Amino acid sequence: MALLMVAATVYGVVQLLVLASPTRSVRVSTVLLAIAVGVYGCAVVTALLEIAYTRSTADATGESLAKVVEVAGYTVDPVIEELIKVTPLLLAAWNIRIRRQWGLTDYVVLGSALGAGFGLLEAVARFGLDAGRAISHPGGGWAIPDSLRAPYIPGPEQVFSAWFPAPSGTLELGDFSPAAETSPHLVYSALTALGVGVLLRGRGWIRVLSLLPVVAATSHHMLTNYAAARPADQDAQSRADTFDGVLWVVPLLCLAVAVAFDLRHIRRGKRIVPGILLQTERAGRSGLSALAGYGAWRVPWTSLIALRFARMRRSLLYAAARPPYPGAEALHQTVAWAAGQIDASDNEYAWQHLGFPAVRKVAGAVRDWRRMWFILISLGLALPAVVFLCVGSFPAAATLQERFGSGNGPYILMAFGIAGLLWMGWQLITLLRTWQATRAVPHGELLAVTRFRIWTALGGLTTGMVLLLRLQDGLEPDEPVVRNLHLLEALNNFLAYLGFALILMALLALLPSGGGLALATAGAGGGIITVPAVIHAAAFGTLGIVLMSAGAAGGGGTGSQGSGSSAESSGQGRVRRGKEYEDHLQEKLGGRGSFREGGREFDGAYLGDDGVEVWYEAKSGKYWDLANENPKVMEKFKSNLGDARRIAEEGGRKFSLISEKPIPENIVKWLNKKNYVWRVISKEAG
Repeated sequence: MALLMVAATVYGVVQLLVLASPTRSVRVSTVLLAIAVGVYGCAVVTALLEIAYTRSTADATGESLAKVVEVAGYTVDPVIEELIKVTPLLLAAWNIRIRRQWGLTDYVVLGSALGAGFGLLEAVARFGLDAGRAISHPGGGWAIPDSLRAPYIPGPEQVFSAWFPAPSGTLELGDFSPAAETSPHLVYSALTALGVGVLLRGRGWIRVLSLLPVVAATSHHMLTNYAAARPADQDAQSRADTFDGVLWVVPLLCLAVAVAFDLRHIRRGKRIVPGILLQTERAGRSGLSALAGYGAWRVPWTSLIALRFARMRRSLLYAAARPPYPGAEALHQTVAWAAGQIDASDNEYAWQHLGFPAVRKVAGAVRDWRRMWFILISLGLALPAVVFLCVGSFPAAATLQERFGSGNGPYILMAFGIAGLLWMGWQLITLLRTWQATRAVPHGELLAVTRFRIWTALGGLTTGMVLLLRLQDGLEPDEPVVRNLHLLEALNNFLAYLGFALILMALLALLPSGGGLALATAGAGGGIITVPAVIHAAAFGTLGIVLMSAGAAGGGGTGSQGSGSSAESSGQGRVRRGKEYEDHLQEKLGGRGSFREGGREFDGAYLGDDGVEVWYEAKSGKYWDLANENPKVMEKFKSNLGDARRIAEEGGRKFSLISEKPIPENIVKWLNKKNYVWRVISKEAG
């Protein structure tokens, strides 16, 4: 059942991930890691704070601990929980690069993941050891016969047919069609994260509005807990049930507000940030259409490159809404470099020889084989916990869980748990070194990933230290660690050996990073590659090398010269040469530089002899060779030229094509036939 609890948690977050695709800049892996932070970071800190508050209040007032815990459950505890669940966002956003590069959508999605992880720990702590008592329900899922409103673990059909399903719920007596409830912690954290995003990205009086979603989430949390603690209060119960019925709508509304806010920033940023549009976008196609077309060349490599480029460019555009900050220019250069590489490889020829064998060879050349040993050790240590919590939590395999819970089973988990703590401590030292090595990387998400993994490790180590201290006090491995604590009474069932199993599962969230973070760490820490190469590797990982290879093949560069020269001769060099030629034309002809009008970008404009402004498109380098070699490029050129002339003439201007190199005869004939004005202005001729 624990496996289905995890599935429900992840599925609810994935739903938000998919809906947030138009404006999200954080990767799927980062959001899934935020779930682990919710489990091992937020929940652990919340438990410690609630223990400290309830014990100190009971000692100060003389009230019984049970009474203090009951009252705190609907007064203080909801406030603590909602604030702690979004604390990782506030701590991460302390870094200006992370804060500036996250959009409002990113805050909502990451906050939802933190809340979902918090709710997952509650569910596993309460029902993770109840496989032997669970009864299969005819409608799907499992009921745990505790009361007339029995705890209910939804099955696959309930999980995957619900919006933001909770890992556990309740089953009314006589309900033959059970459904998964909405995860309340996911909903509350989506609201509070929206408030955090408004606070950090808003300006002036708008920041005051950040309090509204936080107050709304905390108030409903209090109401729900009060209704659960006072079932005789029918008015409170009725209001709680009314809100619960529409709870699933709240994350959708939060996401709609965030997406609308971020789309405005993206559109504005594309107008003011130079050098980040693809050639197809400058020709009039939308960003979605341009990237979809590129992503179809060689699936999955081009698709992954297009997605990663889109997310990285959004980070740059979100940051462009405010004045520059340290690292902004480096990120801008990376996005411009990537745009140039994509333009150079946006043709069939570039991907003809880049199949799975070639990519596997590229990946093998940069693979850190020490990482495999880290993974194998972590998986080996986590294996008993996987068998105990994932396989053994199903009623059909409950005997496995019973064996781990009796005899020498708890001591086996405890032994593996202590070894896991030592390994986690070593992992934490490595992560702290990684943090130092990547502080210069301008891509904020990679900095956030390092912080998330550090907090997960700290939470796991803190839990381990609490368990070891309790064992030193005489606690048996099969006894509850803490009694009389809120968290929906989850920790009343939190046995010591379950704690060690959860610590071992944390090792899976701490597996060494691959791709960009690993390459960036190795390069920045060892000084073996240049700073631009570290930045590109951090953003794209192995895909960056694949992109450079394709750019060299598609743009006429020579791949044998190495990655740095390939980049210079293809994408990055093409962007640089094109910009230099446009600057030369502006200096020679006067007028203005590149601008956007009517949905497309023009390379410049100057005042003609007759006093009418001439808008022009410039072609430099080996463009004509590429156009004659690739029919797709030629067709795109002709179509774009027609659109440009139409837009210019509708605005009462003239249009001209300007070329750095002599135009081939076949293209000259076509231009004359279509009555285009064209001229050749050589940069070398002055």
